[in-house]
Amino acid sequence: MNTQYLNKFNIPQPILVLIIGGFIHSVGSSFMWPLNSIFMHNILGRSLTEAGALISLQALATLVGQFISGVLADRFGSRRVMIYGLIGAILPLILISCFPIWEVYAPGLLFYGFAIAFIFVPINALVFTLWPEGGRRGFNLLYVFNNAGVAVGTALGGFIAALSFKLVFLLNGLFFFIYLLMVLIFLPAKDIQSKPLSKSRVKVPIFKDRGFPVLIALCAAIFLMWGAYIQINTVLPVTMTNLGYSLPQYSILWTLNGVIIVAFQPVIHWIIRHWAPTLSRQFYVSCLFYAIGFLMLLGNFPYPSYFIMMIIITLGEMLVLPGVPAAAALIAPEGKTATYQGVVGGAASGGRALGPILGGLAFDHYGGNMAWALALVFVSIALLPFYLYQRRERTFTQGTGAKEQAI
Repeated sequence: MNTQYLNKFNIPQPILVLIIGGFIHSVGSSFMWPLNSIFMHNILGRSLTEAGALISLQALATLVGQFISGVLADRFGSRRVMIYGLIGAILPLILISCFPIWEVYAPGLLFYGFAIAFIFVPINALVFTLWPEGGRRGFNLLYVFNNAGVAVGTALGGFIAALSFKLVFLLNGLFFFIYLLMVLIFLPAKDIQSKPLSKSRVKVPIFKDRGFPVLIALCAAIFLMWGAYIQINTVLPVTMTNLGYSLPQYSILWTLNGVIIVAFQPVIHWIIRHWAPTLSRQFYVSCLFYAIGFLMLLGNFPYPSYFIMMIIITLGEMLVLPGVPAAAALIAPEGKTATYQGVVGGAASGGRALGPILGGLAFDHYGGNMAWALALVFVSIALLPFYLYQRRERTFTQGTGAKEQAI
């Protein structure tokens, strides 16, 4: 990656390691996750309801892992928890690549979902802890480079799956192993000096924190937004293959998603400057973009419309997905950054868990259009918790101008 570009922002070296490592593991992950539904439906012979149920259980495992990893990271250090997560993600991927059968795949995917929570929560906590003056710039850089990896991984994933699904899982494990080596070599423990929680802070329950009501509003909103967004991962690939489109034709949409996230940063900066200078306004605009995209899917337009839909929904994604972790970091008390990231990440996983179940049932019984209507309902309801967040936003963002900058 172009580290010279990154260095002009005076980004700390540990943040560079996290960003570049995030790109690498995102490439590997993107070989697999867009194709999970197709692998279960077309290769393992499972119904879309079964596939959606397993993906939902995986998200539930990630939800539990995020709550646990957030607390552990605040108590024992984010780097240590992250290493355990990387090792835990590699092991089931190796097993699935060797034994691609339902009896191995199903429990392996659940364990993988639990393990990756021990990676993502510590990363978000470290980004804010090691670079607090970066504010949402750190989250945005991590998000952009992760999605650059999505662009590369999804561009190759469909072609790799056409050769062998075993290779998809094996390469995913290899890329996680590379990230593990980067953390062990370039992110030594002596460079990560976290302040342990004081005994008095440990004894304070999270629900007594001043920011807890705001955290709950953020959790409800991201739960609903992910419940809508996940339909593109689970229902759309099966819908498109039923219409006669190939795996590469679906996978290229996720390549476009990653390219937009990287190339459209100037567009997002313009939107933030002119339309959405605060996080709450970013959330409102993201709801608008999501709604337009799902309305297009309801229209059953020809193949080129899928590209337009992906562009519009991706713009909404670029506003809300890095924005919610940044908002959670701003409201977190000292020493509870990882815990707050775990809670809000768990809420996102909850949306990823519920969405596939409802979307799969809607598709199996009523067709794809019902899944898109369901997504629209989720987005509409999300406006309420975003409004509740807006009412308290100024309390936590006053005096944090540096944190409100974009890259």
